Amino acid sequence: MKKIAIIFSIMIVGFSCNKPTHTFKLGTTTALWENPTVADFINAKEKGFEYLEVAFNQCYRNVPEDELLSCLTRMKEKIDSAGLKVWSVHLPFSRTLDISVLDDYEREKNVRFIAQMIELSAMFNPSRLVLHPSSEPIDDSIREQRIINSIHSIGLLRKYADKIGAQLCIENLPRTCLGNTPEELLRIIEDYPEVGICFDTNHYFEGTPLDFVRKAGHRITTLHVSDYDGINECHWIPGEGVIQWGELVKALIEAGFDGVFMFETVRDKENNRVSIEQLAKSFEMILKELK
Repeated sequence: MKKIAIIFSIMIVGFSCNKPTHTFKLGTTTALWENPTVADFINAKEKGFEYLEVAFNQCYRNVPEDELLSCLTRMKEKIDSAGLKVWSVHLPFSRTLDISVLDDYEREKNVRFIAQMIELSAMFNPSRLVLHPSSEPIDDSIREQRIINSIHSIGLLRKYADKIGAQLCIENLPRTCLGNTPEELLRIIEDYPEVGICFDTNHYFEGTPLDFVRKAGHRITTLHVSDYDGINECHWIPGEGVIQWGELVKALIEAGFDGVFMFETVRDKENNRVSIEQLAKSFEMILKELK
Protein backbone atom coordinates (compact mmCIF):
# COMPACT_ATOMS: atom_id res chain seq x y z
CA MET A 1 0.00 0.00 0.00
CA LYS A 2 2.96 2.37 0.44
CA LYS A 3 3.66 1.90 -3.28
CA ILE A 4 0.00 2.69 -3.99
CA ALA A 5 0.24 5.98 -2.09
CA ILE A 6 3.36 6.96 -4.04
CA ILE A 7 1.71 6.10 -7.36
CA PHE A 8 -1.38 8.06 -6.34
CA SER A 9 0.77 11.12 -5.61
CA ILE A 10 2.58 10.87 -8.96
CA MET A 11 -0.69 10.52 -10.88
CA ILE A 12 -2.16 13.58 -9.24
CA VAL A 13 0.89 15.65 -10.15
CA GLY A 14 0.44 14.51 -13.74
CA PHE A 15 -3.00 16.05 -14.18
CA SER A 16 -2.72 18.91 -11.69
CA CYS A 17 -0.16 21.19 -13.30
CA ASN A 18 1.11 24.05 -11.16
CA LYS A 19 -0.74 22.65 -8.12
CA PRO A 20 0.78 21.03 -5.05
CA THR A 21 1.01 17.27 -4.77
CA HIS A 22 -1.87 15.58 -2.95
CA THR A 23 -1.70 12.16 -1.36
CA PHE A 24 -4.89 10.87 0.18
CA LYS A 25 -4.63 8.81 3.32
CA LEU A 26 -6.96 5.81 3.52
CA GLY A 27 -9.69 5.39 6.12
CA THR A 28 -12.78 3.33 6.80
CA THR A 29 -15.68 3.34 9.20
CA THR A 30 -15.67 1.15 12.30
CA ALA A 31 -19.09 -0.03 11.05
CA LEU A 32 -17.22 -2.11 8.44
CA TRP A 33 -17.09 -4.70 11.22
CA GLU A 34 -20.19 -5.67 13.18
CA ASN A 35 -18.10 -5.94 16.34
CA PRO A 36 -14.57 -4.81 15.54
CA THR A 37 -11.62 -6.36 17.32
CA VAL A 38 -8.04 -5.23 17.76
CA ALA A 39 -7.06 -7.87 15.20
CA ASP A 40 -9.48 -6.34 12.68
CA PHE A 41 -7.94 -2.91 13.17
CA ILE A 42 -4.39 -4.25 12.94
CA ASN A 43 -5.30 -6.01 9.69
CA ALA A 44 -6.71 -2.75 8.33
CA LYS A 45 -3.48 -0.96 9.17
CA GLU A 46 -1.45 -3.67 7.45
CA LYS A 47 -3.58 -3.14 4.31
CA GLY A 48 -2.68 0.56 4.24
CA PHE A 49 -5.54 2.10 6.22
CA GLU A 50 -4.26 4.69 8.68
CA TYR A 51 -7.52 6.29 9.82
CA LEU A 52 -10.94 5.36 11.13
CA GLU A 53 -14.29 7.04 11.40
CA VAL A 54 -15.91 6.03 14.67
CA ALA A 55 -19.56 5.23 14.06
CA PHE A 56 -21.23 6.27 17.31
CA ASN A 57 -24.38 4.35 16.38
CA GLN A 58 -22.49 1.15 17.15
CA CYS A 59 -22.53 2.22 20.80
CA TYR A 60 -25.81 4.15 20.70
CA ARG A 61 -28.43 2.02 18.98
CA ASN A 62 -29.77 -0.92 20.98
CA VAL A 63 -27.27 -0.21 23.76
CA PRO A 64 -28.50 0.71 27.26
CA GLU A 65 -27.79 4.35 28.05
CA ASP A 66 -25.60 3.51 31.02
CA GLU A 67 -23.35 1.37 28.80
CA LEU A 68 -22.67 4.03 26.17
CA LEU A 69 -19.51 5.42 27.79
CA SER A 70 -17.98 2.02 28.46
CA CYS A 71 -18.71 0.93 24.88
CA LEU A 72 -16.99 4.02 23.48
CA THR A 73 -14.07 3.57 25.85
CA ARG A 74 -13.57 -0.02 24.69
CA MET A 75 -13.65 1.17 21.07
CA LYS A 76 -10.95 3.73 21.82
CA GLU A 77 -8.79 1.12 23.54
CA LYS A 78 -9.00 -1.16 20.49
CA ILE A 79 -8.12 1.68 18.12
CA ASP A 80 -5.18 2.76 20.25
CA SER A 81 -3.92 -0.81 20.57
CA ALA A 82 -3.87 -1.16 16.79
CA GLY A 83 -2.01 2.11 16.33
CA LEU A 84 -4.70 3.66 14.14
CA LYS A 85 -5.82 7.29 14.20
CA VAL A 86 -9.34 8.66 14.30
CA TRP A 87 -10.07 11.11 11.51
CA SER A 88 -13.78 11.53 12.15
CA VAL A 89 -16.67 10.67 14.42
CA HIS A 90 -20.08 10.04 12.91
CA LEU A 91 -22.47 11.41 15.50
CA PRO A 92 -25.60 9.36 16.30
CA PHE A 93 -28.63 9.53 14.03
CA SER A 94 -32.07 7.95 13.81
CA ARG A 95 -35.58 8.75 12.64
CA THR A 96 -36.33 10.49 15.94
CA LEU A 97 -32.90 11.97 16.72
CA ASP A 98 -33.48 14.93 14.43
CA ILE A 99 -32.15 18.47 14.94
CA SER A 100 -34.77 19.97 12.60
CA VAL A 101 -38.07 18.73 14.06
CA LEU A 102 -40.88 21.24 14.50
CA ASP A 103 -41.56 20.48 18.15
CA ASP A 104 -39.37 22.88 20.13
CA TYR A 105 -39.06 20.62 23.16
CA GLU A 106 -38.03 17.59 21.11
CA ARG A 107 -35.61 19.59 19.01
CA GLU A 108 -33.91 21.15 22.03
CA LYS A 109 -33.67 17.72 23.64
CA ASN A 110 -32.05 16.28 20.52
CA VAL A 111 -29.59 19.17 20.29
CA ARG A 112 -28.62 18.70 23.95
CA PHE A 113 -28.02 15.01 23.34
CA ILE A 114 -25.87 15.65 20.26
CA ALA A 115 -23.92 18.25 22.25
CA GLN A 116 -23.22 15.59 24.88
CA MET A 117 -22.07 13.19 22.14
CA ILE A 118 -19.71 15.85 20.80
CA GLU A 119 -18.23 16.24 24.26
CA LEU A 120 -17.76 12.44 24.46
CA SER A 121 -16.12 12.52 21.03
CA ALA A 122 -13.22 14.44 22.54
CA MET A 123 -11.72 11.16 23.81
CA PHE A 124 -10.98 10.21 20.18
CA ASN A 125 -9.40 13.56 19.30
CA PRO A 126 -11.17 13.67 15.91
CA SER A 127 -10.46 16.20 13.20
CA ARG A 128 -14.04 16.02 11.85
CA LEU A 129 -17.51 15.45 13.30
CA VAL A 130 -20.19 14.23 10.89
CA LEU A 131 -23.77 15.34 11.57
CA HIS A 132 -27.04 14.69 9.75
CA PRO A 133 -29.09 17.88 9.18
CA SER A 134 -32.37 15.97 9.54
CA SER A 135 -34.04 12.61 9.31
CA GLU A 136 -37.00 11.83 7.04
CA PRO A 137 -39.64 11.91 5.62
CA ILE A 138 -40.08 15.67 5.25
CA ASP A 139 -43.15 17.02 3.50
CA ASP A 140 -42.74 20.00 1.18
CA SER A 141 -45.26 21.97 3.24
CA ILE A 142 -42.92 22.05 6.27
CA ARG A 143 -39.56 21.90 4.53
CA GLU A 144 -38.76 25.59 4.87
CA GLN A 145 -39.31 25.59 8.63
CA ARG A 146 -37.28 22.40 9.00
CA ILE A 147 -34.41 24.07 7.12
CA ILE A 148 -34.58 27.08 9.44
CA ASN A 149 -34.60 24.80 12.48
CA SER A 150 -31.62 22.81 11.22
CA ILE A 151 -29.64 25.99 10.56
CA HIS A 152 -30.32 27.18 14.10
CA SER A 153 -29.36 23.83 15.64
CA ILE A 154 -26.11 23.67 13.66
CA GLY A 155 -25.31 27.17 14.87
CA LEU A 156 -25.45 25.88 18.44
CA LEU A 157 -23.63 22.60 17.86
CA ARG A 158 -20.70 24.13 15.93
CA LYS A 159 -19.66 25.81 19.18
CA TYR A 160 -19.36 22.44 20.92
CA ALA A 161 -17.29 21.11 18.02
CA ASP A 162 -14.99 24.10 18.30
CA LYS A 163 -14.50 23.43 22.02
CA ILE A 164 -13.01 20.00 21.30
CA GLY A 165 -10.96 21.25 18.35
CA ALA A 166 -12.96 19.46 15.66
CA GLN A 167 -14.74 20.73 12.57
CA LEU A 168 -18.46 20.11 12.33
CA CYS A 169 -19.35 18.66 8.91
CA ILE A 170 -22.93 18.40 7.68
CA GLU A 171 -23.64 15.38 5.52
CA ASN A 172 -25.59 15.55 2.27
CA LEU A 173 -28.55 13.20 2.56
CA PRO A 174 -30.87 11.44 0.09
CA ARG A 175 -34.57 11.43 -0.78
CA THR A 176 -36.64 13.95 1.27
CA CYS A 177 -33.96 14.61 3.91
CA LEU A 178 -32.58 18.11 4.24
CA GLY A 179 -29.43 18.73 2.25
CA ASN A 180 -30.45 16.47 -0.63
CA THR A 181 -29.03 18.95 -3.18
CA PRO A 182 -25.77 20.91 -3.09
CA GLU A 183 -27.74 24.16 -3.27
CA GLU A 184 -29.83 23.34 -0.20
CA LEU A 185 -26.88 22.07 1.80
CA LEU A 186 -24.85 25.18 0.97
CA ARG A 187 -27.77 27.28 2.19
CA ILE A 188 -27.90 25.32 5.46
CA ILE A 189 -24.23 26.03 6.25
CA GLU A 190 -24.02 29.43 4.54
CA ASP A 191 -23.84 31.45 7.76
CA TYR A 192 -21.15 29.24 9.31
CA PRO A 193 -17.87 29.43 7.35
CA GLU A 194 -16.15 27.14 9.85
CA VAL A 195 -18.63 24.32 9.14
CA GLY A 196 -17.80 21.90 6.34
CA ILE A 197 -19.62 19.33 4.22
CA CYS A 198 -19.33 15.59 4.58
CA PHE A 199 -19.82 14.47 0.98
CA ASP A 200 -21.47 11.06 0.73
CA THR A 201 -20.97 9.85 -2.83
CA ASN A 202 -24.21 7.78 -2.56
CA HIS A 203 -26.63 10.50 -1.56
CA TYR A 204 -27.22 12.81 -4.54
CA PHE A 205 -29.94 11.75 -6.98
CA GLU A 206 -30.79 14.89 -8.95
CA GLY A 207 -27.41 14.79 -10.67
CA THR A 208 -24.13 12.92 -10.49
CA PRO A 209 -21.58 12.98 -7.67
CA LEU A 210 -19.37 14.94 -10.07
CA ASP A 211 -22.11 17.58 -10.38
CA PHE A 212 -22.26 17.83 -6.59
CA VAL A 213 -18.51 18.37 -6.27
CA ARG A 214 -18.50 21.01 -8.99
CA LYS A 215 -21.17 22.97 -7.10
CA ALA A 216 -20.16 22.44 -3.48
CA GLY A 217 -16.60 21.11 -3.60
CA HIS A 218 -15.14 24.21 -1.96
CA ARG A 219 -16.92 23.31 1.29
CA ILE A 220 -16.24 19.55 1.28
CA THR A 221 -13.85 18.65 4.09
CA THR A 222 -14.56 14.95 4.64
CA LEU A 223 -15.93 12.03 2.63
CA HIS A 224 -18.12 8.95 2.80
CA VAL A 225 -16.97 6.82 -0.13
CA SER A 226 -19.08 4.09 -1.73
CA ASP A 227 -20.77 3.30 -5.04
CA TYR A 228 -24.42 3.19 -6.08
CA ASP A 229 -26.82 2.64 -8.98
CA GLY A 230 -27.62 6.34 -9.48
CA ILE A 231 -31.19 5.77 -8.30
CA ASN A 232 -30.95 5.14 -4.56
CA GLU A 233 -28.21 4.77 -1.97
CA CYS A 234 -26.54 1.35 -2.13
CA HIS A 235 -23.18 1.80 -0.38
CA TRP A 236 -21.52 -0.72 -2.67
CA ILE A 237 -17.80 -1.18 -3.17
CA PRO A 238 -16.40 1.42 -5.60
CA GLY A 239 -16.48 -0.15 -9.04
CA GLU A 240 -19.76 -2.00 -8.51
CA GLY A 241 -21.94 0.98 -9.44
CA VAL A 242 -22.12 3.90 -11.87
CA ILE A 243 -19.69 6.42 -10.36
CA GLN A 244 -16.80 7.47 -12.58
CA TRP A 245 -14.16 7.44 -9.88
CA GLY A 246 -11.24 8.88 -11.79
CA GLU A 247 -13.18 11.99 -12.76
CA LEU A 248 -14.69 12.33 -9.29
CA VAL A 249 -11.35 12.17 -7.49
CA LYS A 250 -9.83 14.68 -9.93
CA ALA A 251 -12.73 17.06 -9.25
CA LEU A 252 -12.27 16.70 -5.50
CA ILE A 253 -8.59 17.56 -5.73
CA GLU A 254 -9.26 20.50 -8.03
CA ALA A 255 -11.80 21.74 -5.46
CA GLY A 256 -9.06 21.70 -2.82
CA PHE A 257 -9.98 18.56 -0.89
CA ASP A 258 -6.99 17.10 0.93
CA GLY A 259 -8.60 15.04 3.67
CA VAL A 260 -8.85 11.29 4.26
CA PHE A 261 -10.30 9.02 1.57
CA MET A 262 -12.88 7.60 3.97
CA PHE A 263 -14.76 4.49 2.88
CA GLU A 264 -18.30 4.04 4.20
CA THR A 265 -18.90 0.70 2.53
CA VAL A 266 -20.29 -2.19 4.55
CA ARG A 267 -22.12 -4.48 2.10
CA ASP A 268 -21.31 -5.36 -1.50
CA LYS A 269 -23.70 -5.64 -4.45
CA GLU A 270 -24.64 -9.17 -3.38
CA ASN A 271 -25.35 -7.95 0.18
CA ASN A 272 -22.31 -9.73 1.61
CA ARG A 273 -20.29 -7.98 4.29
CA VAL A 274 -17.28 -6.23 2.77
CA SER A 275 -13.71 -7.04 3.79
CA ILE A 276 -10.85 -4.60 4.23
CA GLU A 277 -9.07 -6.45 1.43
CA GLN A 278 -11.91 -5.63 -0.96
CA LEU A 279 -11.70 -1.96 -0.07
CA ALA A 280 -7.95 -1.92 -0.65
CA LYS A 281 -8.48 -3.55 -4.04
CA SER A 282 -11.15 -1.01 -4.97
CA PHE A 283 -8.74 1.79 -4.13
CA GLU A 284 -6.21 0.29 -6.55
CA MET A 285 -8.96 0.37 -9.16
CA ILE A 286 -9.55 4.06 -8.50
CA LEU A 287 -5.84 4.75 -8.96
CA LYS A 288 -5.94 3.06 -12.35
CA GLU A 289 -8.88 5.24 -13.37
CA LEU A 290 -6.76 8.31 -12.63
CA LYS A 291 -4.37 7.46 -15.49
